[in-house]
Amino acid sequence: MPRRREPDPFALQVGIRIRQLREEQGLTMEKLAFESELGSKGHLSNLERGLARPTIHTLRVLAERLEVDVLDLLTFPEQGDRQKLVDLTRYLGRGTIRKLLKDILKDMAPLESAKEPAAAVPPPKKAAKRKSAPAKARKKKRSS
Repeated sequence: MPRRREPDPFALQVGIRIRQLREEQGLTMEKLAFESELGSKGHLSNLERGLARPTIHTLRVLAERLEVDVLDLLTFPEQGDRQKLVDLTRYLGRGTIRKLLKDILKDMAPLESAKEPAAAVPPPKKAAKRKSAPAKARKKKRSS
């Protein structure tokens, strides 16, 4: 597919993010391209400038080499507090993330229980199924 003449807006956002993460690690475009399965500095340049749309495979390959989650390539901290929070978790250790997750889930428990009906009414009992007569008996009734 030929490269675009004008950048695709979302591809450009992703490209800028890739460049930020690459520079954060002190990698040149050439080093990132050749140390990942991407292999092409020109393609990486097109990705960073939004002239090529990255595939899912390309995002995974770049994320692996940049030692981040694919999510981090699609997180734009300047676009809001939630994305800023997600970005900051990149710097936390597993233990800290587990503790934060546990605390958040504990804090959310009252919210989850508020969604449930106030008085937990047991579901109505299902009527017992009547046992049908054996096949022979049904045939006799029909023939009579």
